[in-house]
Amino acid sequence: MNNEYRKLFPMLKKITYFDNAALSQKPYSVIEASREFYENFAISNRTSESEIGIIISQKIDNVRVKIAKLTDSTTDEVIFTSGTTQSLNNFANMIEEHIFENDEILISYYNHSSHIIPWIELAKKRKAKIVYSENLIDDINEKTKLICYSQQTNNFQIKLNFKELYEKAKKYNSILINDAAQAISTEVVSLKWCHVIAFSANKMYGPTGLGALIIKKSLLDNLRPATFGGGSVEKIVDLDTNEWNQKNTIEKFEPGTLNLAAIWQFEQSLNLVEKITLKKIKKLATESAIYLYDRLLDVKDLIIHSKRGDLITLFTMKNTSAQDVASYLGHNNIYVRSGIFCSKLIPFIKEEKNYVRVSIAFYNNKEDVDILVKTLQKGGDFLDFL
Repeated sequence: MNNEYRKLFPMLKKITYFDNAALSQKPYSVIEASREFYENFAISNRTSESEIGIIISQKIDNVRVKIAKLTDSTTDEVIFTSGTTQSLNNFANMIEEHIFENDEILISYYNHSSHIIPWIELAKKRKAKIVYSENLIDDINEKTKLICYSQQTNNFQIKLNFKELYEKAKKYNSILINDAAQAISTEVVSLKWCHVIAFSANKMYGPTGLGALIIKKSLLDNLRPATFGGGSVEKIVDLDTNEWNQKNTIEKFEPGTLNLAAIWQFEQSLNLVEKITLKKIKKLATESAIYLYDRLLDVKDLIIHSKRGDLITLFTMKNTSAQDVASYLGHNNIYVRSGIFCSKLIPFIKEEKNYVRVSIAFYNNKEDVDILVKTLQKGGDFLDFL
């Protein structure tokens, strides 16, 4: 389990890192790609009459191709964004004119706030109805317009039958929106079984400030862009009527200058995942997650709220707040999270209001887990370090 890939990630030499659900660590190749871009290629891709401009455009195209391949989509379905949050907010704006009074928007209780609040605000504008659900498949009906779920959550690991979910959504002409921020780094995320995918590069060993919004072409062709600006406009036709034409390419959904440095870096992340394979990444992470679960059973007064093998393990300590435990671990150079992790509906369905979260990546190993468990076992009064 002490795998050879750890040496690729420099931060792992300095800390014991279990906050992968928030931000994954970055390999040397991704870090060096940033330097390469800024030292040798830092011009706009729209300076297309130049050698470097052509290289930049080719890089954008290449990364778009890789994302399409990764998600069973096509390049004219892949829109670059700043991350999952922008992707979901943009789609909420894009779909707005297709939502009507009394339409239902189905939201999983386990969603992140970025996959809750945009739909609440959309429902307010369009007089639609929000339906919160613990069982999405059972709650889909003829009024359901949008189904908002996460392939993997950042809290409790909920198993979904994606084919069954897609078939029922198809029966009622509902749109499936997959927040794949957590899933994208460890398992297959496919546009075959949903209509919309949103994810961030930073969860996939890539840079911050970059993500993708992927929309089935049959749906995308009927949507207006969420934002407008440079690079998306073909021409202004008439000054009296203010008529203008937008480009008829995917670029009409990407106004302004893209995060070119991040795209440069993300190519390296995608190359790494292709080389290792998602199957092996999931296997390595699951092995560490199983070992973590078994070792946590040895910690007195610790209650595990997750299943054996879940890549995200939530636990609490009797008579000690989750924040105190996380602070104690942080003081000992062990990085975990406490709280409900922006999953603001969780308190409505769970008795515990705060948890310690340990999230595993494929580069975590037995030594990481042993350090965590040993530190928890000698915790005593978790506030003694103050």
